[in-house]
Amino acid sequence: MVNKLWRREFRPQFLQVEHHRPEQFVLCQWQKTSEVKLVYLTYRWVMAAFFVSVMICSICDAGRNNDFGVRYVKWGIYLTNWGYTVCTIQAVLAAALITRQLIKEKKEGELQPRESRSMPLTYKVYWVLHTAAVVLALGVTICYWAAVYNPEFHTLDALNLLLHAFNTVFMLIDFALVSHPFRLLHCYWPFLFTVAYLTFSFIYYQLGGTDRHDRPYVYPILDWRKPRQTLIVSVLGLAFVLVVHLSVWFLFLLRRWLSLRLNKKHEEPLQNGTVPQTAIPMDTVTC
Repeated sequence: MVNKLWRREFRPQFLQVEHHRPEQFVLCQWQKTSEVKLVYLTYRWVMAAFFVSVMICSICDAGRNNDFGVRYVKWGIYLTNWGYTVCTIQAVLAAALITRQLIKEKKEGELQPRESRSMPLTYKVYWVLHTAAVVLALGVTICYWAAVYNPEFHTLDALNLLLHAFNTVFMLIDFALVSHPFRLLHCYWPFLFTVAYLTFSFIYYQLGGTDRHDRPYVYPILDWRKPRQTLIVSVLGLAFVLVVHLSVWFLFLLRRWLSLRLNKKHEEPLQNGTVPQTAIPMDTVTC
């Protein structure tokens, strides 16, 4: 079975940001009907409000009064903040998409699953951002606590935990709820994002940029004064992104398997002996 899934995942068309059932991008994996649920809509806006609020607090450095101007100006040089920006944008976009779908349902009735030749551009953007956000959140959390965190320079306060721990917690919760698939071949999106940041860190160093503490690098492990060491770290970091992406894909398979099992368990035969189909055809969700 694993080999079958593996072979199926490596189809050339799976490199594209296309899916034959776009309606799954505004539905919850665990709902039984195909219309937008108010509870899921509420969750979406709460999640969006959470990410926006934390991002604003991060930019303003809420609760930290020292060197405010320096912290504000240099907010954008950190990978944590790049990743959190992606999380925030996808959360707001998801809330907007599901709201638009609810308005459409009020006018046209329940959303019907249908084959579609092309996904709307907004759905494609959301899919790319969501894929990158999950992988980057998990990667940032692991790297920060394993290789970056230093109590001499980093304050272990609520804002730090929200940016470097709860970012992963909430993205994994979101990943467990969404209905759309997670494709293994889409690993190039978080990979390219990481390449972009590494390129930025090198250019920033060449231009004489410093971190908030006026050190000539953004992160100690990305000190371009030691090019060989930094290149090795960069290559290992890119490989780590692929490992994290693969791990998230396995979580997607687990989510899909649990959904299928629960759907079959709760299906009851009709009087003629046939089994009713669930409103959301989870067995058609390709990996």
